[in-house]
Amino acid sequence: MSTRGSDSRIFVQIPAYRDSELPATLRDLYHKAARPESLNTTVVWQHAADERLPADVTSLQGVRVVNIDALESQGCNWARSIAQEYWDGEPFTLLLDSHHRFVRHWDDVVLEMYRQLRSDGVRRPLLTGYLPAYDPDREPGGRRKRPYQMSPLAREDGILTRLTSYPIPFWTTLSRPLPAEFLSLHFVFTAGAFNEDVRFDPRIYFFGDELVTGLRAFTHGYDMFHPHRIVGWHCYNRASRIPHWDNHPNWGRQHRESLALMRNLFLGLPTTVDLGDERSVADYQDFVLTELVV
Repeated sequence: MSTRGSDSRIFVQIPAYRDSELPATLRDLYHKAARPESLNTTVVWQHAADERLPADVTSLQGVRVVNIDALESQGCNWARSIAQEYWDGEPFTLLLDSHHRFVRHWDDVVLEMYRQLRSDGVRRPLLTGYLPAYDPDREPGGRRKRPYQMSPLAREDGILTRLTSYPIPFWTTLSRPLPAEFLSLHFVFTAGAFNEDVRFDPRIYFFGDELVTGLRAFTHGYDMFHPHRIVGWHCYNRASRIPHWDNHPNWGRQHRESLALMRNLFLGLPTTVDLGDERSVADYQDFVLTELVV
């Protein structure tokens, strides 16, 4: 299925906190795209005063950098909520972290998957997943060579907050993306309208944010799928970046408040976190066969 001859503009949004992999990520994002001119990229760059991006990165076509003092940052989903403000009606959106590599013509790959799902009758496809790993110190030799699917991993105070992944069995035999139960916030590709339907809540701190976002997308009628082919790689080793909580001693309070919000949301109690009206929390728990709170 050709992706040419149609509006293939993609709004790319990247929250980046003191991450030395950001420049290489942006270079690869553009250099590997089939149509880099179709990318409109907003980076919410939370950094120290002596941390700067190279000129060849900031001059990439369509890249907008929102500079924020790292000490003023309120967390990853706060940064994501800022990035969403710059969506300008592009028909597609891509949510990434700041530590990725990409296959050649990755944009064609994800657009073809998305359009295949639409032609199969899926009204609101959402491609997501924990991408296979790469190692910045062993590039490109350290890249894993299989796509992954996601499953539950761990709880905190009874709340499901962490997910894991494992290789998709027999993935080379698949001809379409694999239905998914969970969402990864380091890779989401879907319709641009997602930025209106699922506005990131800055009060959700970090752990559990993927469960919150996946639930909210589900209730808005989005159906999640894992790519059945490799579209890129993610760096899971945090050596290249400084976590937000290392610079913010009050992160524990933010985390506890975030957990309280998640508990109410997952239990169906009154909350100011927005849900859609197409499906319910109970519908999602039935779908994933997992209770969000025990």
